Amino acid sequence: MKKHLLPARRSAFSLIELVVVIAIIAIIATFTVPAASTILRGSAITQASQTLTDQISLARQLALSRNRAVEVRFYQYADPEAPGETLNSPTTGQWRGIQLFEVVESGVAVPLDKAQRLPISVVMNPGAASANTLSSLIKCAGTNGPTTTAAGTPDPELPRGVAKKYNYVAFRFLQDGSTNLSPAQAGGWFVTIHNLNPPVTGNTPPPNYFTLQIDPVSGSIKGFRPTAG
Repeated sequence: MKKHLLPARRSAFSLIELVVVIAIIAIIATFTVPAASTILRGSAITQASQTLTDQISLARQLALSRNRAVEVRFYQYADPEAPGETLNSPTTGQWRGIQLFEVVESGVAVPLDKAQRLPISVVMNPGAASANTLSSLIKCAGTNGPTTTAAGTPDPELPRGVAKKYNYVAFRFLQDGSTNLSPAQAGGWFVTIHNLNPPVTGNTPPPNYFTLQIDPVSGSIKGFRPTAG
């Protein structure tokens, strides 16, 4: 006598179970998305601080090894994809690039490498006023240091359509490793970077930032970052 086996019932999620799973996923996402965003922003600051530190250190090393002055330039230019920035008007842009130049015997500054851009979400902040600035290397008080210069005929073109539509400030490491910056600058010489958003309009940096300080006499550098996240 043959037995007829009944087909196994297929199990499936009920509507209530699906709703519960979706609710759990939503709760997890609520906590993980902000955390992931914080990690990414912190990572961008880390990458930018490394680029800045490496370039400044390299400039001093090259000045010593080649026995020639090496010029460091910080670039301000507009990103056409950024709201409120106009490519033909550099002052509407941010300070977001750095490049090294070797000063040859004729006094001409020759690029040593292509310009280095900070991560797209990170900028150098000159500060809102001439005193107590966030970056005295970009915006200094009095006549102790570099001044903002518009790109001219001998200056190199920058990529991504910027060409010579940029401004820059520059200082130099000399053959003995010192700089041409004045020791008389109140507060010393430094540059501060942070994430572009939220924007900083005053002279107080956001919780997560990085400041690089340069000793004008010895040329030594020191980084400061209060928050690593």
